Amino acid sequence: MRGVKDAFNQFIFEFDARDRAQSEVEKDLLKMLQLRYKNNAPRRPPRIVLLGPPGSGKSSQCQAVAETFGLVPISVQDLLKQELQKNPENGKVIQQCLDSGESVPDNIVNGLIESRLKQSDCRVNGWVMDGFPESET
Repeated sequence: MRGVKDAFNQFIFEFDARDRAQSEVEKDLLKMLQLRYKNNAPRRPPRIVLLGPPGSGKSSQCQAVAETFGLVPISVQDLLKQELQKNPENGKVIQQCLDSGESVPDNIVNGLIESRLKQSDCRVNGWVMDGFPESET
């Protein structure tokens, strides 16, 4: 995430939701999503990445944020499951990683995410993603 922060510093809002009620988090997110850099600038569809340790509720929050704000929920785990069925070549690598508890290679995950984010529903409505990035680099 360090590289993403460096490249998009003026567009990133970091928000720590630890020890906060969901209703408070939703209100703060709504305020952030309504911000504009210039008064007459068109609103861009929101792009949100939820980060946190395993078991912290990222998937639940992703669904809640998507429903509340009309965004497309994107789950890396769901993308991987779909890829298992669609692409036998990548499916072998993905299944091997899942079975061994290793992270799926970034080139596979990044390709799946890029493809999904280019779809029209994400470009028009914005999105909220959980489960990415998996690797720390």
